[in-house]
Amino acid sequence: MIPVRRPAWVEIHLDRIVRNAQRFQRMLRRAELAAVVKADAYGHGIEPVSAALHRAGVRWFCVSTAEEAHRLRDVVSSGRVMLMGPVDRRDVRDLAKRGVIFTLFTIDFADDLDRLSKRLGRPVRVHLKIDTGMNRLGVEWNQAGDFALRLGLFRGVRVEGIYSHLATSLENLPFMRLQRRRFEWCLKQMRRLRLTPRYRHLANTGGVLTSCDFHYDLVRVGLGLYGVTPRPEQSAKLNLEEAMAVKARLISVKWVEPDEGVGYGLAGRVERLTPVGVVQVGYADGLDWRLSHTGQRRRNAAVACYGGRALPVIGRICMDQCFLDLSRVADDIETGDPILIQGNDPAHGTITFWETAKKIGTIPYEVMTGFGKRLPRKYITG
Repeated sequence: MIPVRRPAWVEIHLDRIVRNAQRFQRMLRRAELAAVVKADAYGHGIEPVSAALHRAGVRWFCVSTAEEAHRLRDVVSSGRVMLMGPVDRRDVRDLAKRGVIFTLFTIDFADDLDRLSKRLGRPVRVHLKIDTGMNRLGVEWNQAGDFALRLGLFRGVRVEGIYSHLATSLENLPFMRLQRRRFEWCLKQMRRLRLTPRYRHLANTGGVLTSCDFHYDLVRVGLGLYGVTPRPEQSAKLNLEEAMAVKARLISVKWVEPDEGVGYGLAGRVERLTPVGVVQVGYADGLDWRLSHTGQRRRNAAVACYGGRALPVIGRICMDQCFLDLSRVADDIETGDPILIQGNDPAHGTITFWETAKKIGTIPYEVMTGFGKRLPRKYITG
């Protein structure tokens, strides 16, 4: 393969992800930590992230698709891989042969797995998903007992876990507690049927941070592994470290005369002689177009960093490039120098995912997963 080199890239600090996992693990009593590495580990790279966490002692991993399960199993041969999303029947056999644990919430799927177990000569492991109020996937919480009774007909299906997913975080504690009460009711019904799965889990990152009452036997930590929490102030309290940093080299500098426009639509106007730099990262790479410095969005425009000084975006973000006001660093910066676009770098500064998300009215998850594979990854271990 011909090597790809671009003057823009994403740095992934695997050491920070491991330290974040360790911080969460210390918060737990007897519960185990399950690393949520779906969506290509939230854009960080499922293979290197999972391998690093596995070396650090993490033994549970959660994904959403069959492809992710196979990619994960290729690098983590001895860990437990749980597939949280639905799966096409044509993919079930290969996944089961690789020891993937399935999420179960329909009788039809239980029947499929039971038939498969006979062909494999061993039971297929599942975790029963209960819908306690999110109204997405899962058995309705008040029907969990009846569903469990019907599951008794399928000897080839081994229910080793039961779980639900929290619909809210700290912004709605009463509903979180309601979901927990419903989950407890389901567990009580299971005990009456002498069905006591080894693993009970309810907490995501927000649930872990709320109370140990939500921890049970397993907790599923996703966003927090990568240094971000459902509320921005929580990251600082836990001393979490954002693991992703987006950088781009300065490729061009032009001095723009007063009252001239910059970029498409000449939307970026300068009031004085201004050094305008170009970096090769744009909305096709994940730098959201809404971060452009235009019209009513001027207050929400992106700001890059160099040497601890802010470099505001000028004009509209292009598909492949964007413009930066270099006025504050004109005497210090040269073409080829790296500039921080997103994330944390001790030499340049910090632009948190929450800061960027608030500017464009979204959530950190979208910003984080938006920096696609067109930007090459550089993995840093220490």
